[in-house]
Amino acid sequence: MMSKRVIFFGTPKIAVSCLKALLDENINVVAVVTKVDKLTGRRQEIQKSEVKIFAQKHQITVLQPEKVNDIYDQLISLKPDLFVVCAYGKLIGEKILNIPKYHCINIHTSLLPRWRGGAPIHYAVLSGDKESGVSLMYMTKELDAGNVIYQQSITLDINETYCSLYGKLSNLSYRVLRTKIHSLFDTNVQSLAQDSVKVTIARNISREDERINWSKKSIQIDRQIRGLFDKPIAYTVYDNMNIKIHEAHVITDFTDNQPGEIIDITKSGIKVVCGEKTIINITKLQLPGKKAVLVKEMINGNHLFKLNGRFTY
Repeated sequence: MMSKRVIFFGTPKIAVSCLKALLDENINVVAVVTKVDKLTGRRQEIQKSEVKIFAQKHQITVLQPEKVNDIYDQLISLKPDLFVVCAYGKLIGEKILNIPKYHCINIHTSLLPRWRGGAPIHYAVLSGDKESGVSLMYMTKELDAGNVIYQQSITLDINETYCSLYGKLSNLSYRVLRTKIHSLFDTNVQSLAQDSVKVTIARNISREDERINWSKKSIQIDRQIRGLFDKPIAYTVYDNMNIKIHEAHVITDFTDNQPGEIIDITKSGIKVVCGEKTIINITKLQLPGKKAVLVKEMINGNHLFKLNGRFTY
């Protein structure tokens, strides 16, 4: 096993791909830092992060501080050569970043400087980007602002969703880290400063971002539905109920009806008017407390949607 010592920081599933890449390259991961366990569901059951579950299976020491500075002395004692970070979910201060000999490397799922921040995959789809990718970069105290060591891009499909892009970028992160990790144990790694003029920010998705505004054009609403699937999922309101929209498609027809109005209900979907007379066709949705269902299955029985009814916004 390689003698260099690495501490890995990460929390969700995509970070597991990066941690696995390190182990597959026989990197000596001496500890993993991840978010604290949280209570979820009605029963308030303890939920471990996916990185913690993976690390424990591989008998790697797991650290879960409320604040990273709380484990400063412990990190020092582990004598790390390198920190590797992927979707940790907490800011890491300069004091911590200066601990390892070869500094701290971050795997970020965008082509920096585009989409700095916590929701780069969502925003790539929400904004109709043609490409996305992975950036391997040095970390600084400013979020996602460090010099870029390496980037690799991929093309987005026309029907790309957050879920599908998340999977692609997880796989790409794994491949990039396996290819590049051994070269990072060097104080002379070449890197390139980001162009501050081209910076865009991918702030965390808010509840307001999830609600569909039917005054927007169908192409924008289509991107919203795809960009929030399958987490957290876009929604609209009908008859005072929140309806989650899992899948929809832009219709090329136009209409003079009002935004939010249902103009057709068939097995092919529920057609809804959007801004600038455009139309979208909802093909899969989810009622409160129910499982998601295809519209073609839903209309075989009783349902609450009515022709000329309206989704509010």
